[in-house]
Amino acid sequence: MLKNLSPLLSGALLSALDAMSDGETLTLVGSGYPEDQITTPVVHLGDDVTTEAAAEAILSVFPLETEDASPIVFLDLAAEPYDVPDVAFAVNGIASDAELRRVPMTRLELDAFVQLARHSAVTVRVGSDAPPCAFLFRRGVL
Repeated sequence: MLKNLSPLLSGALLSALDAMSDGETLTLVGSGYPEDQITTPVVHLGDDVTTEAAAEAILSVFPLETEDASPIVFLDLAAEPYDVPDVAFAVNGIASDAELRRVPMTRLELDAFVQLARHSAVTVRVGSDAPPCAFLFRRGVL
C-alpha cells in the first residue's frame, strides 16, 4: 500500500497513467456514455464511483498540460451555451485545486468529443452518472 494514495488508483490505472506520454489524453466517462464508441483500453473503477471522485483521484497524480490553452475538454449535451452541468463545475474546481492554478475547459458536442476520445491512451469508466458526462484530460510534464 502506498501512502496518501487514493484507493481508486488501482494498479491497472496507475500502470496506464505511467505509460502515457506527455500530450496524450485520458478519457473519463460516466454510465451514460455510448459504450460502442469506446475504442481504447478501459479501466473500470466501479458502479458506485462518481466522476468527481475519479477525477480527484486521477488528478492527484496526473499533471495537466500547461502549454495547451484548455487541457480539459468536457462533453456538452446542453442546448444552452451558459448551461454547464454541475459535474463540469466540480471537475474544473478539482483540477484547479490539484494544479494550483485556474484550469480552463473547452466544451464539445458528442460527435466532436467522440472523435477526440478515440485517440485517448486510456478510458476510465465510472458508473454513477446520469445524464452522460465525459471529460478528456491532456497530460502535461511533471
